[in-house]
Amino acid sequence: MTKRRRKKRPNPSQTPRFGELEPKYNFILNPYPDARFSKCPNCEQRTGQRKLPLLIHIDPMHLISLNYTCRYCPRCDLLIGHQHEIEFLLTQMFTQYDPEVIGNDYLIMGTMERKAWREGMKQPKSVAEMRSHIHDFKSYQTIQMTVGGWFPKDQEPPLRQPPPSTDWVKGNGS
Repeated sequence: MTKRRRKKRPNPSQTPRFGELEPKYNFILNPYPDARFSKCPNCEQRTGQRKLPLLIHIDPMHLISLNYTCRYCPRCDLLIGHQHEIEFLLTQMFTQYDPEVIGNDYLIMGTMERKAWREGMKQPKSVAEMRSHIHDFKSYQTIQMTVGGWFPKDQEPPLRQPPPSTDWVKGNGS
């Protein structure tokens, strides 16, 4: 059995916030397509699903909200997003919209209120208007897994490298 470790990113509460609403949810990005997280990596309880609009910034200047189903642990208030699924959806979207953006760096920043997301689908809003409907994440982490197998007691198992993206790659949109 492999161990799962979380790589912490800077805590959004210690940095300036983008959204004007209180931070909501702890977020973990899962880069391993074969790990589905039917159990929470923190408390080992069963996870459910929660569909909500994720706010994603894509370099250089794209801000989108993607209605996505995450794994959710109510006990830890934890959302788990699967990187390969999100990148597949982003690739599909930008193949039609702006293929040059595919493969650029992106950051999943938080969530958007569903009502504001629905209104934005009908009538696009400016960034200033959207900010009053955005929750930043309480924390943001990336899952890191160790290689399975036997190791001496005093040796840490090496980290398992996630596979490279097959969708969100420069040149996939053209």
